[in-house]
Amino acid sequence: MTALWVIAFVGAAWWLWQSVCVVRTLRAVRPLPAGTIDVADSGAPLVSVICPARDEADAIEAATLERLLDPAPWIEFIFVNDRSTDGTGEILDRVAARDTRARVLHIDELPDGWLGKVHAQRVGLEHAAIDSDGWYLFSDGDTHVHPGCIAAALAWAEQEQADHVALTPRIVKGSWLLRLCIVPLMRTLICTLRLWLANDDSQPRAMGVGAFNLVRRQALEQAGGLEQLRLEIADDVGIARIVKDVGGRSRVAIGAAWLEIEWYRTASQFLRGSEKGVAKARTRKGIVLSAMAAFLVIAIDVSPFVLLWWFPSPPALLAAATACFATMLGVCVAASFGLPRGWALLTPFGALAALLLALRAMVLAVARGGVRWRGDGHALEATAAGERVRL
Repeated sequence: MTALWVIAFVGAAWWLWQSVCVVRTLRAVRPLPAGTIDVADSGAPLVSVICPARDEADAIEAATLERLLDPAPWIEFIFVNDRSTDGTGEILDRVAARDTRARVLHIDELPDGWLGKVHAQRVGLEHAAIDSDGWYLFSDGDTHVHPGCIAAALAWAEQEQADHVALTPRIVKGSWLLRLCIVPLMRTLICTLRLWLANDDSQPRAMGVGAFNLVRRQALEQAGGLEQLRLEIADDVGIARIVKDVGGRSRVAIGAAWLEIEWYRTASQFLRGSEKGVAKARTRKGIVLSAMAAFLVIAIDVSPFVLLWWFPSPPALLAAATACFATMLGVCVAASFGLPRGWALLTPFGALAALLLALRAMVLAVARGGVRWRGDGHALEATAAGERVRL
């Protein structure tokens, strides 16, 4: 009985700590407010939207068409086809031809010492027509950005005197595996990155989002440009980090009302996409230690649900209360960040699935001596040498 009480109290304390992290985050990271801006006609675009895409023929057309619905004449759109082997390039050429603000760049080769996505962003940046007072918006090609979103983000950036603004998107559809794992992964992100500190200028913590990373040109150049991130797996967070490191102001908001993405549309895409995060372990030894830590964390995470087997013993009653609390917390996270809510009710199964997902990625990384991302292989030594974001 003593062991059951220990497990019950540890589980309760663990979920209480997570709830504190979530509450602090929701107090600090708020939904993006509506806003508009007045733009003087300087002859140059104010914002260059740079969208890298690789093998996304199944989603790129709808996302691109939605972007182009924004009527703002001060936006230019640069779509970068990064070595796609499907019809992505042809689709982008066809859709972009409808709008004089849009153009498409095609990349055939990846130079040594670069990650594919970061290199594609760099190519887009080199072709941007904004002047020194303009902004870059780095946004994944399959993101649906609603009209008015960019103006609202700029208005908020000016209000906050920010040099960088990241928005979290609403996650729609997606594979069953993603929907099962997404809430536990979001909880992990909140606690690991201490997301509530991202909007605190006195703290080094920062947050970037691949779906929407708006950065002032002057701030990015002062931070050393994308060359600083050429081998950074977490390039989206990296943009926020390097801007903040040189004294810039970074802000993150919930953008679920403004943009959405069908993230990893199949289970196989999700499995492949999850492999890159292992690079943060840096070495094979680090991967083994990370695997041990993951086992321990998930064991504590699901312990209240396991203790229900001993119901109605007193420790199991505490565990039952904790399990209910944990489930409600998951639903709260899903509702706040625009994640699939119904799947949040499967809290323990999602946590176990996320563990198996992580272990699979770790085993593959140890076997390969590196990670695969967007079809390219990268050695652990290379990604560790180019790392700018430590978790």
